[in-house]
Amino acid sequence: MINYEDLKGFIVSTKTSKSTIYRFYAKNEELFEETRMKGRKRIFPIEHIKYFDSEIMFDENKVLRMQNQSMKNLINGLMDRESLPTRLWYLDWNYMFTVAYKLERNKNSCYRQMSGLYEMLEKKYGADTGIRLFFTSEPFSQRNGYHNHFVLQIGNKKLHDEVVSDIKDYFSYDRVDVKIYDQFKAVLFYVAKEGLVNEDWDIMGNNLKKDGLNESNSN
Repeated sequence: MINYEDLKGFIVSTKTSKSTIYRFYAKNEELFEETRMKGRKRIFPIEHIKYFDSEIMFDENKVLRMQNQSMKNLINGLMDRESLPTRLWYLDWNYMFTVAYKLERNKNSCYRQMSGLYEMLEKKYGADTGIRLFFTSEPFSQRNGYHNHFVLQIGNKKLHDEVVSDIKDYFSYDRVDVKIYDQFKAVLFYVAKEGLVNEDWDIMGNNLKKDGLNESNSN
């Protein structure tokens, strides 16, 4: 049974404003369809509260700052031709994901989550397509714990929609943001902005040697 709140209660629960709530649903029509009308008032599923985590919602100002910074990141990053982000930038990628976990996770827990995701994808699709995943773990700025950014490449385009659906199902209790990968937005340099140290990151794939990312040169 789905529990709902009216707008006034939902504003309190999400700690946001009416305008923020309606902007969110304007950008996420599939979630808006899960809201309901009760009389003349719209009510909102309580389970949607998790989507208003301030660490994962990209308001217009944050998006604008990222867009303005992206070209600078790209130019600065490409100056170091031997850096890992630069080598990754020249490879093909399909999607960028961000996962904000409902539970408080440390870096080791995030690493296990990413490893488990890759193992699931490789087991299900590895015989049919090339798979490559590069992730980093980053601390939240407003609460304890870490979240993950990762970029993903799936060689077989016919599998893209199914893979994205599987990833959302895998993190069904968490907030997942997915975007089409855009090489010219310097996403890889953004993902690696905290540096690549120990269990903070990894590259997983079934064709890493072919991609020039074998174990000896991926560090």
